[in-house]
Amino acid sequence: MKHSAHTRSVLLLAGALLLSGCAAVNDVTMRALATSAPVLAVVGERVLTGEVLLYTDRSGKLQLRSESEPALSCMGALRYTATSSGTVNLSCSDGRQAQLPFTALGETSGYSGTVSGPISLTYGLAPEPARAWLTPPPGKRLTVNGDSLRLE
Repeated sequence: MKHSAHTRSVLLLAGALLLSGCAAVNDVTMRALATSAPVLAVVGERVLTGEVLLYTDRSGKLQLRSESEPALSCMGALRYTATSSGTVNLSCSDGRQAQLPFTALGETSGYSGTVSGPISLTYGLAPEPARAWLTPPPGKRLTVNGDSLRLE
């Protein structure tokens, strides 16, 4: 009887190690197959830039930073909920949080935000085309300055 309990414990431990190993391999594979795309965002009265990693399971992780205010940053997760749309959950260092719908424009590009919202973003787009999808605050406009966007 003791031998059987010992064998069962060893098998359970081996199974747990095997499953945790599979999870680690899955994470490494997902990162290796991820596609990186630039992100541009308007948060309040600031322009933020960053990157999104788009995974094969139709999810993504994004990070943004303000060049004019290095202390301001945002992180978030993107998840497709339909063929060409989904949700972006965003959390910023200034306390702002938002759950925004997004629309894919292609496999690695899209936009998110509301027409009157304090947060809008694009991914996979250069500054000039991104400008059409971003919402500047009232009284401001977005201008392209080389490879970046500015609020004036």
